[in-house]
Amino acid sequence: MTFVNVSSTISALSPLQDDLHISSSTLVWVSSAFSLAVVSLVLSAGTLSDLLGRRRVFWAGVALFTLGSFIAFLAGSAGLLIAAQALMGVAAAAVLPASLAIVSHTFADPHERTGAISIWASCAGLGLAIGPVVAGVLLDQVSWHAVFLTDVVIGLITLVLTPLLVSESRHPTRRFDPAGMVLGTVAVASATYAIIEGGATGYAEPTIIAAYAVSAVSLVAFVRVELRHGDPMLELRLFRNASFTTVMSIGAVTMLAFVGISLLTVLYLERVAHDSALTTGVKLLPMFAAYIVISAFAARLVRRFGIAVTLTTGLVLMGGGAFALLAAGPFSGYGAMWPGLFVAGVGSALLVAPSTAAAVNSVPPLQAGMAAASVNMFRQLGSVLGPSILGTLVTTRFPRLLHDRLASAGVPAGRADDVVAGIAHGSTGGLTASLAHTVSLASPQAFTAALHQGWLVAGIVPLAMTVPTALFLRRRHTAA
Repeated sequence: MTFVNVSSTISALSPLQDDLHISSSTLVWVSSAFSLAVVSLVLSAGTLSDLLGRRRVFWAGVALFTLGSFIAFLAGSAGLLIAAQALMGVAAAAVLPASLAIVSHTFADPHERTGAISIWASCAGLGLAIGPVVAGVLLDQVSWHAVFLTDVVIGLITLVLTPLLVSESRHPTRRFDPAGMVLGTVAVASATYAIIEGGATGYAEPTIIAAYAVSAVSLVAFVRVELRHGDPMLELRLFRNASFTTVMSIGAVTMLAFVGISLLTVLYLERVAHDSALTTGVKLLPMFAAYIVISAFAARLVRRFGIAVTLTTGLVLMGGGAFALLAAGPFSGYGAMWPGLFVAGVGSALLVAPSTAAAVNSVPPLQAGMAAASVNMFRQLGSVLGPSILGTLVTTRFPRLLHDRLASAGVPAGRADDVVAGIAHGSTGGLTASLAHTVSLASPQAFTAALHQGWLVAGIVPLAMTVPTALFLRRRHTAA
């Protein structure tokens, strides 16, 4: 449900904007409200699942997610749609750590647990894969409203099956940590808000600076409270272990690159290749299908080659896949893209499940809920950073690159400024035939060049992560 919503919402953004007549800055929050809620509340929700019962919190999260999806289906304004996405984000914050903790508690043996977590991760990839395809069909046959009915159906089925198939479990001695929950939520929420909103308005704005200041102060207070608490929401002493910290970082880097590559590819297919939503979803399948299939075998690969080799290989493949996408030109065919998507998909499969299993296996069984919430928080933070950093890089570089290409084609500087400003606001009218032809050539070239810079960053980040992975990750970290 979580990942179906992520990928299907991205596919529906253009029809949404056209139908509701919303600005680009507002459109950012249609998908970002979900991410903000998840990353802010996932740690607290993990604690609540330990206290109240993992099945209970999971079931409540699914019910809330189903309600939010139905509200999104009925939404007739941007405000209501953003509120529905925020509600689904709150629900996803409960579903993600509770579901992972249920899986971890059900399988006590570390090897079996790693295999079960691989299946859990495959389901996340399945959601990412079917989201754009189903959304494309519904957008073509019905409207963007129907896109949100997919999770309503999944939710209703899950609400019926959960009491029948899932046993209840909770932490027997966990204590409530209200100060830690509040401070942790404020620290993460304010930083995430600054990252998302700063990408649209600029990071030097007073409100963005203030948000970062609130995050810093809250973070310092959170650390002090957690170190003194007898049963903290997040056991910060675990981060003294370089191996544990490396695993958390891998989780963030993986999702930064995975979601970032996906977003940039969608932008290329829709704005350069001019593919429909359904065609775009189908063309993303080499990445998502490779992720699903390889994730199912990730546990076996870890047992055979070790966690450090598996994760290092995954980082190299993900970085290599991003670099391979640089072969896609403004007028090239899909044949230049799918190999890079496939390699990135294989790399992500070697990262998501093994790093998740490494985090959960690194702590005693009673702390599985906390570890699950921690790794999900870092992964969701990466999911926010990917679109924010890479998307901002593309949107800021494109106008400059387009202006340069128009100038090199002989368009006067003042006229080039007017054309760039018009395209930035979605208008290409009022152009002479010759200028329209020049723009039709320069615009895809400039946009592709901007995307290349985004893919380049998406490749460098996981490759840079191979150094601490090779230095600090230890096999005993996952064999405790």
